[in-house]
Amino acid sequence: MVDWKWLVAAGVVAAALLAGWTVWDRARLLDDPRRLFLMRCSTCHKLPDLSQFRGEDMNGIVRTMRVKNGADKVISEAEAEVITRYLEETAGI
Repeated sequence: MVDWKWLVAAGVVAAALLAGWTVWDRARLLDDPRRLFLMRCSTCHKLPDLSQFRGEDMNGIVRTMRVKNGADKVISEAEAEVITRYLEETAGI
C-alpha cells in the first residue's frame, strides 16, 4: 500500500524548493544584464542587431514593448530598468 502522506510531503518539499530556486534565479538575473536581456526579450521575438539602434532610443523601445506589446507579462519593472541600462550602454556598438 502506498503511503500517500510521504508522497504528498515530498511533492510539497519539491514545490517549495522549486519556488525558492525561481525567486533566487530571478534575483540573480538582475545582476547579469546581458543574460536578463537575452532571456526575457527572446521570449517574444528574435533579438535585434543592437548596432542598428541608438542608446537614447532604448528607454522608449523597452517601454513600448512593456506597455503596448504585452512584455509586462514577461519583464518586471525592475528588470525593464536593468535591460534599458544595458541596452543604452551597448546600442550602436
